Amino acid sequence: MTGTVGGIGSAFERWRERHLRVLMLAPTLLILAGLTLFPTVYMFTAAVQKVSPDPDVPREFIGLGNFARILADPELHVAVKNTVVFTSIAVTLEFLLGLGLALLFDKYIRRLNFLKTILLVPMMIPPIAVALTWKLIYQPQFGVLNELMFRLGLPSQAWAGDVNLAMGTIIAADVWEWTPFIFLLMLAGLASLPSEPYEAAQVDGASAWRQFWDLTVPFLKPVIAIALILRIMDALRLFDLVFILTVGGPAGATETLSLYVFKVAFTFVDIGYAAAISLVILFVTIGFSTWFIKRMRLAD
Repeated sequence: MTGTVGGIGSAFERWRERHLRVLMLAPTLLILAGLTLFPTVYMFTAAVQKVSPDPDVPREFIGLGNFARILADPELHVAVKNTVVFTSIAVTLEFLLGLGLALLFDKYIRRLNFLKTILLVPMMIPPIAVALTWKLIYQPQFGVLNELMFRLGLPSQAWAGDVNLAMGTIIAADVWEWTPFIFLLMLAGLASLPSEPYEAAQVDGASAWRQFWDLTVPFLKPVIAIALILRIMDALRLFDLVFILTVGGPAGATETLSLYVFKVAFTFVDIGYAAAISLVILFVTIGFSTWFIKRMRLAD
């Protein structure tokens, strides 16, 4: 009898050791699953319904009606155009600046670690703090930028309030904040490159440009793909900078998709239509990311 009890006890101990990690993580996983699954299911169900702001009015199933509205919504089309323009320009500038700084530090400024820390500071600041800082810089009467313009003898500008300048102000703030992210990834990628191909290229008399184009770029392709995908997906859902700096104005010149979905959901209280737009954005982002990754693999 004692041997049987001992065998059961040892079997239980072995089972507990194998499953202890799962048991310890189970509460957290359940909470995360609830926080993820419930909004997702709610979004899918709301997208095919007409949801009234009045809780006493029952929901009405309308099928693809909310998705059909997307094709005939001119304000949404403007938001799509603004988002594409912002993403294209901002991510391109961030990539070029980040890669250029990484090459500069990798070749010439390796030991000045305090400069790397200074460059990474904008990425560490909370996005809300970044937006408020740039709002003060762009302030028409007392902003730092207009004060600099005055000292240079140039006319002051309503930076965030001018239709022709507003998008540029958003892009400048985003480039300042997220170029360090690209810089950090590129610098890590450059540090992992093998030295033998470069030594062979130098022996063959290859120029620095040929070494960069024939060796550095191919070696860095996986890192470049990760950096661009992460930044593109993040830029497509830009909200905080626009909301604080311009609230989508002037005249919708900086209204992005995320801000428009916010307005539809919480200003117009049209939850079903907002859910439909969000789903389309989600599927387009997934499709673009998959296509981009495949193109990068085929280019190897």
